[in-house]
Amino acid sequence: MMKNRKYLVGLAVLPFLAFCTKDDVQTPSFDITVEAREYKINDSVRFIIKDAPDVLSFYSGEKGKEYQYRDRIVVEGRRKELALNTQIIYGSQTDNLKIMVSNDFTGTYDEASVKKATWKDITSKFTLSTSPINLLGPRVSSGKVDITDDIIAGKPLFVGFKYVGLASPGTASTQRGWRIYGFDLTTTDKDGTSTSIATRTNAGWSPVNIIDAVSPTTGASKWIYVADMFYYDPMSSLVESEGWYITKGFLPDNMSPDKGTPIKDYTQRRTSYAYSFKAEGEYTVTFVGSNVNYTGEKEVVKEFKIKVVK
Repeated sequence: MMKNRKYLVGLAVLPFLAFCTKDDVQTPSFDITVEAREYKINDSVRFIIKDAPDVLSFYSGEKGKEYQYRDRIVVEGRRKELALNTQIIYGSQTDNLKIMVSNDFTGTYDEASVKKATWKDITSKFTLSTSPINLLGPRVSSGKVDITDDIIAGKPLFVGFKYVGLASPGTASTQRGWRIYGFDLTTTDKDGTSTSIATRTNAGWSPVNIIDAVSPTTGASKWIYVADMFYYDPMSSLVESEGWYITKGFLPDNMSPDKGTPIKDYTQRRTSYAYSFKAEGEYTVTFVGSNVNYTGEKEVVKEFKIKVVK
C-alpha cells in the first residue's frame, strides 16, 4: 500500500515539474550581423537580426545613448560656472552686495535656516558694477566664473545674494541699490559639452528678511523681481539692513541615465534594423535582447564597433 502511494505521488509531481520547465524563461539566442564596420555620415547602417527575442533595445553609442552609462546618474569632473550682469545704484556705501553659496542650506527660507547653514562668500571672484558715490553705475558682465572648487560635488547647491546696508551717520541714506540683469549657472563636462543649470528666470528665487529688508509701507521684500531683472531697493533706509535673495537647490552633477531605443516588443517581428549617424566618430553600438515572463527575465547584450567618416 505504501509503495503504491509513493508511486501515485510521483505521478502527481511529474506534470508540475513539466509545467515549471516549460514556463521557465529562456535565455535569448538571437544573432545580429552588420554588413560593414565603416560607413559615411548619413549612410544607412543595416543590422540583420535572426531569431529576435521578446524585447529588443538599441543604443547607438552616441552621446546620451551609450549602454555603458545606462545606470549613471552622477557625472564626475564637471566644471561649474556662474555668470552675472550687475548694476549699482546711487548711494555711497561700498561692498554691500555679497554672492554666497551653500551646500547644506535646507531650503527653508527663513532667518533661522539661513543662519544655521554654512555659506561661502565668493564675491571676490566676480567683476561687479562700480560707480562714484551717488551716481548710477554701468551694467557690467562678470563673464563665466569657475566656482567648482567652492562647492561640494554631489551636494545640492544654493546661491544667495546677501545685501548688507550700514546705518547712515546722518539724515541722508548712504545705502546703494543693486540690479541683477543676468544670472547664468552652467556646467561643462570633460568632453566640452556645456549644460545650462539655471538662469535668472528659472532659478526659483525666494527672499529672506533678516533686518529691515521689507518695505515699511507694504511689508513686501525689498528684493523685487520684474521682467528684465531683479533688484534690491534700500528705500532710503537709515538703519542697518540685511536681506537675502536665494535660489532653489540645484544638483549640477546629476544627469539622467542614457536610454536605449525600443525597437521590438512581444507583439512585433523584427528581422532587421537600420540607423544613420549624423557625425563622424567611433561608436559602440549595443543591442540588448530580453526574454521575459512571469517567472523572470533573461538578457543578452551584443555590441559592435562602428566607425563613421566624412
